[in-house]
Amino acid sequence: MDESKWRRMQELFHEATELPGTEHRAFLKAACGDDEQLINEVLALLEQDARGGSLLDRDLAELAHESVEESDPASLPLKELGPYRIKRVLGEGGMGVVYLAGREDLGSLVAIKILRDAWLSPARRQRFASEQRTLAQLNHPFIARLYDADTTPDGTPFFVMEYVEGVSLVEYCGAHRCPLRQRLELFRAVCEAVVYAHQRAVIHRDLKPSNILVKDSGTVRLLDFGIAKHLETLGESVDQTMTGLRLMTPAYASPEQIRGEQVGIQTDVYSLGVILYELLSGKLPFELSNRTPAQAEQIITHEDAEKPSAVVQRTLNAPANKAQHLAASKSAWAELDVLCMTALHKDTQRRYPSVEALLRDVDHFLKQEPLDARPDTARYRVRKFVTRNRRSVAAATLVFVLVSGLVTYFTVRLATARSAAVAEAAR
Repeated sequence: MDESKWRRMQELFHEATELPGTEHRAFLKAACGDDEQLINEVLALLEQDARGGSLLDRDLAELAHESVEESDPASLPLKELGPYRIKRVLGEGGMGVVYLAGREDLGSLVAIKILRDAWLSPARRQRFASEQRTLAQLNHPFIARLYDADTTPDGTPFFVMEYVEGVSLVEYCGAHRCPLRQRLELFRAVCEAVVYAHQRAVIHRDLKPSNILVKDSGTVRLLDFGIAKHLETLGESVDQTMTGLRLMTPAYASPEQIRGEQVGIQTDVYSLGVILYELLSGKLPFELSNRTPAQAEQIITHEDAEKPSAVVQRTLNAPANKAQHLAASKSAWAELDVLCMTALHKDTQRRYPSVEALLRDVDHFLKQEPLDARPDTARYRVRKFVTRNRRSVAAATLVFVLVSGLVTYFTVRLATARSAAVAEAAR
């Protein structure tokens, strides 16, 4: 698709989104005349946007790692940006274009995100600049790094960041048939990155597997802080909130996000709960495909998700089942259910209060220690102690049995000898 046509499609799309859905075709017919192909392409964008999967507002991870053909360098609108030579377009979105570029003097590859000069509205500039500022203050091994930020000669802003060659978290786990422990180790790495962001008052607000890439080395990178918010700026207007809602991914959004209420660190807790649910069961908590925004809101805010263990069990019992399943005991699945369902609780007061709390329980599970989210009963703690110290308990039990056996043996012998002595004396 050439640049001029894409710009025209964006222009029509953004104008149409201001109108009721019933007026879309009439508006496009008046604007496009007999160009049915253009009308249908814009209608397709509007339809996907209505389902919550906007093509024009996809995140950097999806853009940078989708299958795209190598661009012809001669056809690129940009050839160079400072010391960076543009190699190809990685993807396009409503906010801008993401390019793969390199520095020949350093032999390194980077991803350059540039805001389209045709869409430099104050709100878009502000959001783009906010993402730059957010990335600039985050320096963590599991977060994609910001290298540089500048403007083109015509004043269009762009920033340069780490190019991550990897696949999404869920895709990586599926392709490598990762066992349960490895999945949880990858998940806890993501939690560490989010905790780091929260400690710097940054809420991601769009956590999902496609924003979490895993490299061949098995290390994770958290991407796309495009709709992240600082805790100090959460008292925003309704219009600003709705802008954020438009860019989020409903399947991973918390009930308070869907309702347009104020968000906080527990919003990211919920999204992490969805990711964990998907890693464990291979499914999302709620099936939202082919749902209208109103239907999706009703489901997310009012319906309860099925426990991941139940989803796995049902899949196991399905005929001709060839799906991959995680090996775990019944008691382990009960613990994993608690982890997921606590993170996914619709009531923020009953959800994990922070990502640190969720991370602690993940560590408790990996160490076979009692979960903080489970009722603290003596029976539960004893069972976890026995599970955690199986060899020591087995050895202690064996020693106890041996000692008891020896005591019993010698007690019986002593009693027998005493009886014999009494009998002998009676003669």
